[in-house]
Order: sequence, then structure tokens, then C-alpha cells
Amino acid sequence: MRKGLIVLFMWLGLLAGCNSEPSYQGLSFVTYNYTPWDLDRVEVTDAQGHSAVTGSIGAGGGEGSATCCYSLKGTDFKVLWRGADGEKAKQHMFDGKLDEVIFNKETPVHFPATQVPPGDGPLYLELHIYPDEHMELALSRKLLGQVRIPIVDATRWLYAQHRDALGDFGSSAEVRRVVAKVAKRAWVKYRIESLEDMKQYMFLYFTVASNFDADPEMAAILDAPGRKPGDFAQAVQGLSKEKIAHLKATGTAPGDKNG
Repeated sequence: MRKGLIVLFMWLGLLAGCNSEPSYQGLSFVTYNYTPWDLDRVEVTDAQGHSAVTGSIGAGGGEGSATCCYSLKGTDFKVLWRGADGEKAKQHMFDGKLDEVIFNKETPVHFPATQVPPGDGPLYLELHIYPDEHMELALSRKLLGQVRIPIVDATRWLYAQHRDALGDFGSSAEVRRVVAKVAKRAWVKYRIESLEDMKQYMFLYFTVASNFDADPEMAAILDAPGRKPGDFAQAVQGLSKEKIAHLKATGTAPGDKNG
């Protein structure tokens, strides 16, 4: 029986003893940034002062970039993170005002004792920073495929399929920063999370009207009770040419860089 308990505690990542806090060893750290900000540095610190650090995470990005190797303990952490609006940072790179656009924030994160996923591969500690700036931690053995809000994939699709409509944008990176701004509103207001829904949301925003959701019919689709992932995409793909033309004629100009 005692041996079984020891194995259980090891599985949970706990030190021996019922009152011990969880302890995670040999972590690789990856941050998923769903905010509109380009992040220069992200650091997760436990109550004992141990930390995991990563940096250079573009708006909407993070997958595939991990640092190692770290050990953390406990269930309550703080995240120190620094970043800026990338476009504003570029504007003030050489005029002495760069520090004015850079922010430094501290956010508490609670991470209940969590089972370590089985397997022999690297153990990843994922930090997900949501558009409303709340944060969630998770453990995984996978580096790819863990994105929860597909900002980068939506940008790639938009840039590949509708580049002619993005004439005012100088690069895909510039488009991604605006997509991240638009995704913030789409997530906070409508919980747009699936890739297909986000593609169609960005299609309307960047090629039809940046305030398309002010249209009563479109608002009703977005606010429909029980709307499931993919429902919005299906509805947009079913819009008539006349409806698209009406949205464009009555709405604000598409692709507003302010998001």
C-alpha cells in the first residue's frame, strides 16, 4: 500500500508526504501569446524564487519556441512579462521614446497540482496568455498542436487567400499584429476560437467591413444561443453576394489597422 502511494505521488509530481506541494522537474517552458502585444520577456516564478524564462514572442505567437531546463514548485505563481505594441515600438526605436511604449506587468496564476503526462519526451510547461490577459498553465509532452486561439494560422490563411485586399500592409507580420488586435475583440465579445470561425471573421473584417458585426443579421449570428465552433464560418460562407455587397456599402472601411 505504501509503495502504491509513493508511486502515486511521483505520478502527480509531488514530493513524498501528503502535505507536500507539487514539484515539477526538467521543464521546458513555452508561452502562447494570444494578446496583440509583442513580448520581449516572460518569466514564471514560484514562491521559492525559482523561475522559468522565455522571450521574443510575437503577437499571437509562441508555438514551437521553448526554453529549458527548469524546476518549479507549488500551486501559486507570478508571471512577470514585458512587451509593447510592435508597430509603436518600431516608430520609436531611435527617437528616445521607446521606453514610453514598453509595459511591465505582473500577473498571478494558480496552477492546481497536475498529473505529469506519461511518456519519455520533454515535459513542457505551457503558459497561455489570453486576449483579456488572464493566464493559464498546463503540462504537455507535445510542443506542436497546443495552440488554443489560432491567430497565426488565421493570418497565414488571410495573407495567402486575400493578399490583394491587404494593400495597406507592408508585411505578414504587420497583418498578424492587427489580426491579434481583432482576435482580442472577437474572443472577448464572441469567444471566436476555432480556426474556421476565425478565418471567416477575419475575411469579413479585412475584405468587407471592419464593423460588419454592427449589422443586425451578423450580430444575431454571432450572439446566437448555443452557437458551436464552426457555426459562424458556415453562416458566413452561406451569405449571398447581395448581403456581402450590403455589408460593404453600409459598413466602415475594411482592414482598419487599429483593430
